[in-house]
Amino acid sequence: MDISAQKTNTYIALGILAGLGVLIALVQTWKWFLRSGREITDISTISKFVFYIFGSVGSAILLVTAGVSIYLLFYKSEYEKNFSGEDFVSFESLLKIFLVVSFIFKTLDIIHLIFRQARIDIFFMDWEKSKTGISNNVAVWRTYFVANEFNEIQTSRRINVTFQMFFVLFFLKVIQLENISCAQSGYILFQSAANCTEYNQSFRTGIGFVTLLGTAIVQYLAYVLFYQRLIADRIVNFIDLCSVSNISVFILDENQHGYYIHGRSPHGATNVNIKEILMNLYREENQMIGTRGLQANSNEQVFIMKMNRNFRKQYDMLFRNYNNYVGPRKSREDTERYTDMLLQSYQNLNGFLCAFIDHSIASHKYFVRNRYFVERIFDYEFQTQAHIQSDNTVDNFLYIDNERSFTKIFFYGEERSLFLWNAATFLLVDAIAQNYVLAAAITYTLNAIFVSIRDSFGRRNLSRKTLIPRNFLI
Repeated sequence: MDISAQKTNTYIALGILAGLGVLIALVQTWKWFLRSGREITDISTISKFVFYIFGSVGSAILLVTAGVSIYLLFYKSEYEKNFSGEDFVSFESLLKIFLVVSFIFKTLDIIHLIFRQARIDIFFMDWEKSKTGISNNVAVWRTYFVANEFNEIQTSRRINVTFQMFFVLFFLKVIQLENISCAQSGYILFQSAANCTEYNQSFRTGIGFVTLLGTAIVQYLAYVLFYQRLIADRIVNFIDLCSVSNISVFILDENQHGYYIHGRSPHGATNVNIKEILMNLYREENQMIGTRGLQANSNEQVFIMKMNRNFRKQYDMLFRNYNNYVGPRKSREDTERYTDMLLQSYQNLNGFLCAFIDHSIASHKYFVRNRYFVERIFDYEFQTQAHIQSDNTVDNFLYIDNERSFTKIFFYGEERSLFLWNAATFLLVDAIAQNYVLAAAITYTLNAIFVSIRDSFGRRNLSRKTLIPRNFLI
């Protein structure tokens, strides 16, 4: 194997994948630009493009580095012939630089991801009607219950990093897959430490990435095929909880784009005793009552929203009035003074959103449809000319979200980015220290720190946007 030729091929592969990454970043920026309702390219647009480049190009660099390292393993039987000399040492140094750059880019990408997820606009729409006719008598505990479940799933993932690091170390250290990376010819798993006095870093990167990827795939499939089906699907359970609580979730992740989870109960009321709850579930199970879906005789409860400027202006105005009264007051008198104003602002925003969903506002219509195949491929809802209002604004649209796109506001929906960041961390630490145990420990610790940051910022945003005190979010 010619190391010089391999180095050239690596540059070519990196150039192709990095170019593809820039193209992907451009498409992501274009989608964000339209969804945010911007009309001109500004600093925010350029910043978004740069951060999207960090994510896609960082992934490309990591995949090229891992791919080359795995490729080198196939020539391990000719170690003395191919893996000696200054050319190979220089090539290994290049791969280590790639790992450093990849880790930096992916870390910036995860910071950007946390920033996006922790600043969403969210509101819990309460459909419950007071039995006494006084709206102030509707209990708030159902909203608190739904908010706590939402808070819990913000950082949930299908790949558990603790289990992954445990199994990675099990295969590398106990099963001794680490010995494949010995700086010698041949593939020998079970050999004494005296027979393997030196490890080749490229081989360590290759076998490390294969083990990381293998354990991640197995864990992902086990979660999707077994745990999610037989034990619990947290996303489905959350949607069911919304219906049981008579609470809908209105989310705007961008200025004119968001998600809607329809939780309106077909029973009309859910603030009932245990007997009525059981009877309600019995009626649903035996199809003795309407369905939970937004549309008649449908079960679709999750939608992607594409809103126009007029709706966003109205929402911002009501939310601004509502948000102005959120937060601690300096004295008891201030608290008592603003309580009624806060409640009225909350009811105005809740009433507006409920009326909008009920098609009760003529100036804010919306239409429901499935996304076209091309829209699902590009994950973007193209503008149609079917419905144009008199002021030339496009109507609001709700697209049935069969793909669960709304999970992108959680770690749950960004599994690929998080896995690649964890892999970049693990491989970089091992490249520096040549110690898989240390790499696993630092990967676990760094992941726990970022999860804690995401949880803290997400909890604060949820409390601020929904009027739920942080001490009520468990």
